[in-house]
This record gives sequence, C-alpha cells and structure tokens, in this order.
Amino acid sequence: MLKELILSIRAYFAAHRFILQHQLWKWMIIPGILYAFLFVVGMGYFTETSSTFIEWIILRTGLKTWLDSISSDWLGFFITMGSFWLWFTLFLFYFALFKYLFLILFSPFFSFLHLKLESIQKDIPFVLDMTSYKKLISRAVLLNLTNLLWQTVYLIPIVIFCSIPLIGWFTPIFTILMECYFFGYGMLDYGLATEKKNKVASADYVANHKGLPIGNGLLFYMLHLVPILGWMVAPFYALIAAHINIQQVKDPR
Repeated sequence: MLKELILSIRAYFAAHRFILQHQLWKWMIIPGILYAFLFVVGMGYFTETSSTFIEWIILRTGLKTWLDSISSDWLGFFITMGSFWLWFTLFLFYFALFKYLFLILFSPFFSFLHLKLESIQKDIPFVLDMTSYKKLISRAVLLNLTNLLWQTVYLIPIVIFCSIPLIGWFTPIFTILMECYFFGYGMLDYGLATEKKNKVASADYVANHKGLPIGNGLLFYMLHLVPILGWMVAPFYALIAAHINIQQVKDPR
C-alpha cells in the first residue's frame, strides 16, 4: 500500500508535465473557475450553518445546562474538544456532499477529458464516439451516487463515536481516509472503464490497490490548501494522475 501511495503522489507531478506537454490548460480554465466559485460558496455556507447546528444539538440535548450545573473544567474541556471534532467531521461530510455534486455535474466534462487523454496516450486523432461518451457519463453518475450512499452509511457510526471522549478525537482520521478513498475511486474508474473493466472488476481493482485511491484523494485535498489556483486545478490533476496510475498498475485480465 505504501508503494501505491508513493505512485499516487508521483502521478500528480507526472500529470503536471503531461498537462504542459499537451497544452491541456485550455480545457481546465472555465471548469476550474466554476469549481473554485462553487467551492467558495459551498464552504461559506457551511461556515454559517455548522456552528449553529452544533449549538442547537448541545442545547436540544440539555448538555449545556448539565455542564453549567456541575462546573467541571475537565469535563468542559472534553465537551469542547468533542464539539470541535464533531464540527470537523461534519465539515468533511459537507465537503463530501459538495464533492459528489461536483463530480456528477461535471461527469460530462470529465468523460470528455478522459477520452481525449486516451487518444493522446494511444497517439491517435481524437474523434468523440458519442456511444462510448454517453456510457462513460452514465457509469460515472451511477458510481458517484452509489459511493455517496455508502459513504453516508459509513459516516453515521463515525459521527456517533465523535461524542466519545478521547476515542472520538481520532474519528476524523478515518473520515479523511474514507473521503480520499471514495474520491480516488471515482477518478480511477474513468481509466478502468476505458480499460474495459466492468463495475465489479473496477471495484475489485480499487479494493486490491487501496493506496492508489487514497493517495489520489489525499493530494486532491492537499491542493485545496493553495488558494484559488489549487482549487481550480485540483480535480483535473486528480483525473489525469488517476489515468497515469491505471497505466502503471495493471492487474492480469
């Protein structure tokens, strides 16, 4: 798994060289600006609503009244830390919802870009096959809806564990790994689809090479630490890096 994580990291640098070599920037400008705009709006909305939601939970459960009645500094510390990790977990969940909305809305563009990548790799003229194009879009939409469902199911117990002192503080780590895995899965599946792997074979491939989707998703999120430019290029670097990884790591048919 460590080797695959390293391959995922290297693939982002290879993706950068690939983009420069084949002048793919022009395909990213408008979608990148739109993604950055949606990201800013979405995170702004979350910031406004998340604290209110957590405060509502504390008041609704009577936790604040009980805490005030016993006046325990240590207990107050644990409640504060638990609230913070709950906020962070909700932030990751909200980002997941935003991510899936984006992946579904942009599946036509990602499918188009991936077919173009395939033509560059095979050194053949790019001709858009509408049948293959529509199939790739449908597959991407269905996969992301399925991943959203499973990630939500897995997140429910994680949110519950957030309320447990000490143990709950480690739950965001699992949430981040899960986020990275499902995002990377969505990106890798484009390449697996063009490798003629069906949905079951694609799921098996990702399960057997967990380092690839986790590494792909991890670098995707790290790019968001770079304001504006990182937000604009993150999803497209992830797609191209995933394509490169699929070519590097092939399972026997």
